[in-house]
Amino acid sequence: MARTKQTARNVTGDKAPRVKLQSFQKKKSKAALSSKKPTFQRKTMANSFCVMCRNGGDLWICDEEDCKRVVCYKCLIVPDKSMKKVTEDDVTFKCVSCHWKETEKSTPQPYFGFYSQGKPVLSEPPVITGGFQHAINSQVAPHSTALIHLHLENLMVGHTQVNMVHSLLQPYFPKRRYQFSQLPFNLTTQESMDTYQSTAFVLANSLSSYQSVILFLTTHSDEERGVFEVLQALFTPFTQIIKAAHIFFNVCGSVVTVKDSFNGLKKAAQLFKPKSMVLFDAQHLHLATTIPYLLSLVDSTIIQGFDVSSATFQHHFHVVQRAKPTPMRCKYTHCGKEKGPDNTTIPPKHYTFSIPEGAIQLPHGKKGTSCWL
Repeated sequence: MARTKQTARNVTGDKAPRVKLQSFQKKKSKAALSSKKPTFQRKTMANSFCVMCRNGGDLWICDEEDCKRVVCYKCLIVPDKSMKKVTEDDVTFKCVSCHWKETEKSTPQPYFGFYSQGKPVLSEPPVITGGFQHAINSQVAPHSTALIHLHLENLMVGHTQVNMVHSLLQPYFPKRRYQFSQLPFNLTTQESMDTYQSTAFVLANSLSSYQSVILFLTTHSDEERGVFEVLQALFTPFTQIIKAAHIFFNVCGSVVTVKDSFNGLKKAAQLFKPKSMVLFDAQHLHLATTIPYLLSLVDSTIIQGFDVSSATFQHHFHVVQRAKPTPMRCKYTHCGKEKGPDNTTIPPKHYTFSIPEGAIQLPHGKKGTSCWL
C-alpha cells in the first residue's frame, strides 16, 4: 500500500527557543541530561515537508529504496474515484524525483506515481499542480540543526544577518529539532575568557546530539593575538560538535588577504576540521550584501540536504585549491560563437590562476564552478 503521513504545515511549526545562555551555568545538570537525548537519524524517517511545495499536510511517502521524499495531496492530485485503488496493499508510490532519475538517460516516460508490480495503477497520469523547481537530488529533509552566533561583546553588527537565517530555518523543524543560541565573548582578560569558555562548554554539551551545526562568528580582527589564537580560544569548547559545522565569518577581508592571518585560518581549519568555512575578502565588508548568498547556501545544504561541495552557487568568489597554477577554460555555452571585430570567431576564453601554498584541492560544485575551504 502506498504509505501516507500527516504533518503540520511549516508556517505553523514549533518555535525554536532562543536560549538564554546566562542560565546555562546554573543548570549544568539539566544540560548534561539534554546531551543524552536520542539522535534523529535520517534513514529512519520520511521527510516532513513536500518536495514540491515545501509544505506539510497530507503526504504520500516515496517507496523507492533510500528515498525519504514526500509529496502532498495538493501537489499530486488523485481523483476521488481512484483513491481506493492507489491505497491497496500491493501499490507503491514513486516520487517525481525518483521517476526523473530513473528515466533521465532513457526515453522519457509519463509519470503515473502509483505502481503495482512495475505497472501504473492509474489509467492516466495524475494532475501535478504548481512547478517543480528543485534539482532531482534535492529533498526537504533538514537534519536536527543548531544555529550558533558567537559575537564580540557589545558589537551590534551581524545580528540582522543571523536572524534572517534563523527565520529561514525555524519553520522546517517540528518537534524541537532545532535550537538557536547566541553567545557573546570578551577575550581581553583571563576572567572574561574563563567565563566564556565555561558557558561555551555547557552549550556545546547541550548540542551534542544535533546532526548539523551552523556557526556564525562576528568580531573585529585581532592584530595582537593573531587569527589562530583567537579561533583556538573560541572554538576549543565546541571541538566535538564543530566537526559537523559550517562556519561563516563576519570579519574583515584581511583574514583572507593577509598571509599571516590566512595561514592562521588554515591552521585552525586543520585543527578543528569543520565541514566548511566561508569568508569574504572585501576590505570593508557590508554584511547586508551577503544575505542573499547565505540564505541560498543554507537553503541548499541544510533544507534541501545537498552536500556543500555539490550545492549550487550563483555568486563569484575565490577558489582555494592547490599551490600550482591552474589552467581554466570558460564553459559558457556560447563563448567563442560571437564574431570579433574582424568578423572572425573568437575562441573560448582561457585563463590561469595561482593558489596559496598549502591549500587543499576540494571537489567542484554541482555545476563545476565552486570549491570550498
